[in-house]
Amino acid sequence: MAETLSYQEPQNVTSADNLTPEEQDSLKVGESLAEQQEQVYAGKYKSAQELEKAYMELQSKLGSKEEEATTETEEPKAEKAEVDEFTPQNAYTDDGAVNYDAVTETYGEAVTEKLKAAGIDPWSISSEFHKSGGQYTDEMIQTLTGAGFSEEAVKSYFAGRSAQQGYDSRAEDITESQISDIKQSVGGDKNYANVINWAKDNFSETQTNAFDEIVNSGSIEAIKLAVAGMKAQYDNANGVEGRMVTGKTAPPNSGDIYRSQAELVAAMNDPRYDRDPAYRQDVIEKLDRSNLEF
Repeated sequence: MAETLSYQEPQNVTSADNLTPEEQDSLKVGESLAEQQEQVYAGKYKSAQELEKAYMELQSKLGSKEEEATTETEEPKAEKAEVDEFTPQNAYTDDGAVNYDAVTETYGEAVTEKLKAAGIDPWSISSEFHKSGGQYTDEMIQTLTGAGFSEEAVKSYFAGRSAQQGYDSRAEDITESQISDIKQSVGGDKNYANVINWAKDNFSETQTNAFDEIVNSGSIEAIKLAVAGMKAQYDNANGVEGRMVTGKTAPPNSGDIYRSQAELVAAMNDPRYDRDPAYRQDVIEKLDRSNLEF
């Protein structure tokens, strides 16, 4: 008879039911730790180290953006230049740049073109000139001559403005050499004396005072210009040597005049003014026909 095999289940199988209370608590703790290890940190990181690394990178990026924002906030803005009583209200644009349209209104297109090309702020020069009581500096002269204006024209303009404003800008005494130079500009001592004596008898009090103010300015070039203008008036009234008074050419029409100091300065700044006596005489005669106040 065949032998029958049988299997008998072990009686001592370990289960949660046959663990002691202490063993059951230990099991729960272990299961909890296993679950935590399998969890994903912050929904995407597999370990606390990865989460910490991502956090540090985020902090670094935020710090860089804050520094950039601070730099942009602290960047200085162009300040609008100060406008004083000697400067037009529209002298500067909102961003502080020179308003050259306003410059054109005051000094004319020819002058403005050179000022703009050289990047010169004429309002600052004008303000300094007025605040100093009609005195100009070597720096002003260098700045304007560097823009293409002749030194003679610049000094004459400043002298005229000083006299017009009534500034007491008496300079040092004129030297004998300078006086001789002034007289020679109209043909020598005799011609100069004739012109001055004629002016005493024919100039109005206003014209005489204007001439005296220019002389008191101490600007040799301005005085030469004033004397030349006086000489042109003298010649118009008495005729030029070698030409009969009755044979003088009829004066040009009244429109052939300087309408502003800016036009006069532009004419004097023309290269021909320095090298062409005929052109220079035309400027003087045109000035004589003009009703400009210096």
